[in-house]
Amino acid sequence: MVFFDSDGKLHHIRVGRGDLPPRVLLPGSRSRVKLIQRFLENSRVMADERQLVVVGSYRGVDVAAVDTGMGPSSAAIVVREVIEALDYSKGYAVLIRPGTSGSLQREVRAGDLVISTGVIAQECVSKKIIGDGFPLIPDQDVVNALRNACLELGVRFHMGLTHSKDALYEVEEPEASINPDEARKNLEYLRNIGVLCTEMELSVILALASRYNLSGRKIKAGGIFLVISEDMKGEDILVKVALRALASL
Repeated sequence: MVFFDSDGKLHHIRVGRGDLPPRVLLPGSRSRVKLIQRFLENSRVMADERQLVVVGSYRGVDVAAVDTGMGPSSAAIVVREVIEALDYSKGYAVLIRPGTSGSLQREVRAGDLVISTGVIAQECVSKKIIGDGFPLIPDQDVVNALRNACLELGVRFHMGLTHSKDALYEVEEPEASINPDEARKNLEYLRNIGVLCTEMELSVILALASRYNLSGRKIKAGGIFLVISEDMKGEDILVKVALRALASL
């Protein structure tokens, strides 16, 4: 169940059913949607109310970019509406999250890219969508496309498990938590099992893709992350990799 307004537009992203091309980037921020737009041809803003929705073409492929907002709860609302708004007439759809993340391993340095091959979900939303314990695994075609794009552009990248959370400071800075000892132990656990980085939205995107696939849709989803640094260099290359991968699928 999703909410349409009287004009036939989805309530939050303000586009109609079938209005979006089947290749979509899902960054968390409006500023990254604007950055993506700089790389598109014939781009236009379809909606700019709660969420910024941009469409255009990249390498001859029609694509869209929609900001999910920050955190799993916001992403669950926006991505569900995006899936309802996709044009499925040409077959399967592709959703890629180009996001930022915090490193959990010494070898994963600021400015590196991380391609998720599976998600450890420590948030409460994805299990409400697809069930507790459901494996949240990016589509292998998406993983391969992201890897190929990284190799083509010669950028430093890693592949492996990533982590999704529902609180930023309380997870990454244990002293901000009401139970710092427990938060420290959790971070140490994630590092010890080899999780590469931590972010907030991919688990929900994968859960929604899986849920809709169960009902007969065909959605391939995945994510790639820039490890944050103080000056936030690297966003251009993050977007270039994501767009190359998206257009190749």
